[in-house]
Amino acid sequence: MRRRVPSTRVSAIVVNYRRPAMTCACLAALDDALGRIEGRAEVIVVDNGSGDGSCEAIRAAAPHATLLELPGNLGFPTAASEGIRHSSGDWVLLVNNDVIIEPAAVGELLAAGEAAPDTGSVAAQMRFADDPGVINSAGIDVDRLGIGFDRLLGEPVSASEDRPVEVFGACGGAALHRRRMLDEVGGMDESFFFALDDVDLAWRAHMHGWRCMYAPAAIVHHRHGATTAHGSDLKYFHVGLNRVRTLAKNADGRMLRRYGAMIVLYDLAYVAFVAVTERSLAPLRGRLHGLREWRRYRRSGAPRRAVALHAPQGLRAALARRAVWTRHSGLAHE
Repeated sequence: MRRRVPSTRVSAIVVNYRRPAMTCACLAALDDALGRIEGRAEVIVVDNGSGDGSCEAIRAAAPHATLLELPGNLGFPTAASEGIRHSSGDWVLLVNNDVIIEPAAVGELLAAGEAAPDTGSVAAQMRFADDPGVINSAGIDVDRLGIGFDRLLGEPVSASEDRPVEVFGACGGAALHRRRMLDEVGGMDESFFFALDDVDLAWRAHMHGWRCMYAPAAIVHHRHGATTAHGSDLKYFHVGLNRVRTLAKNADGRMLRRYGAMIVLYDLAYVAFVAVTERSLAPLRGRLHGLREWRRYRRSGAPRRAVALHAPQGLRAALARRAVWTRHSGLAHE
């Protein structure tokens, strides 16, 4: 009689690109957290073509982990998707390598996710590593201009809910996803390279009827901006590009008709602000590139339906978020 192989409860996936020491610290904390849950767990590390000795360091520090080596830097969503394809867990835990997860966090995420069958994702309480009394993210929200933002950003930990609540989506820095949800919505969009892939995934999940919960007792510490330099033209470009792609894929026609003018005015103001204050046109170049792709992304999106979105936050809220990010890690982008 063939022996039954126990199913995997959770697959944890970490993407590395030329940050071996940081990734190894992340893996050590993750191993501790996974060791405290019931059921089988696996760890998969995806190296984005680092070529700097990262793979050797990771093998030595985490010999139990499955290490996938990509031929080059293919971006976060592609690397994460490769990890997902090689995983077997009912739940997929995506953890940025600049995150340190607390020992009880995985158990808290699973408890919140398994409480209801229509929960597709669970968000952790992400705190700034340099100031653990301040929240980096308590899940993400999206307003009617299509702007994704971190809930409770910059607020003291005491401002958070003390039990799980429903939110729009999970910040990609530490997110638990039900595999069935990922399969149903088509997984992560690998064309995004990096930035806003979590907003796009959350929006598509909502359109398919999935919910996301925020688990405040699932605490992680995030070195914000440690893996991608803030203030760089590269990041400005991709955030602008993926903002347009996200709208093209997910915004329903009524939203675009009602808020289209406000969306354009907001983006013009933001582009002008960065051009004047930082002498960078990368946000504009990213948006223009996205507009050239608009029809293709509009056609490629699944059938769209209206979902509940937050009231427009405006440029003042964007500048307030920018001030928080500046205090903790340098400049930030929208």
